[in-house]
Amino acid sequence: MEMIPCLKCKEPMPKIRLEKFGYKVCCNCSTIQARKAINVRGGSGDHTWNDIQIVSSTEYESYIKYNSEENE
Repeated sequence: MEMIPCLKCKEPMPKIRLEKFGYKVCCNCSTIQARKAINVRGGSGDHTWNDIQIVSSTEYESYIKYNSEENE
């Protein structure tokens, strides 16, 4: 695989990342983070609803940790 330097950190990154997808920086320098979804239920009785909360990976990990401690 042909490698080129990342424009930000100068570390090698796959050339296809730039040519095919248009990314100029490597994954480590990317400002786009993977997102996670948390299902949320609100209300009570006949007035309940479900919602989806989109959060960052770090927020998701905190949510999972908090809920696992709460259930112990």
